[in-house]
Amino acid sequence: MLTMPFFFTSNALYPVDSFPPVLRALSTINPLTHLVSGIRYFAIGSDFSAIGIRYTYTQGEIFISYFALLAFAGIMFLIARWRFSKVTVT
Repeated sequence: MLTMPFFFTSNALYPVDSFPPVLRALSTINPLTHLVSGIRYFAIGSDFSAIGIRYTYTQGEIFISYFALLAFAGIMFLIARWRFSKVTVT
């Protein structure tokens, strides 16, 4: 259920700069945006052009994406741990 909204509000298909302000704000907290940025940086490089748009990623932006993904994973782990601690196995 969450996959499609995450996918369409990330930078996987379209540049974030072309999004309306509301979607641009959502894309900054979207973990898929940070994942795609990291994959592009390591697979293609820090400076490339696609669809006539030039993309440049700095190492600082990639570190921010990395730590955002770590924070998201940590939060999801804590939520899962909290939910599973309430389960009783019979």
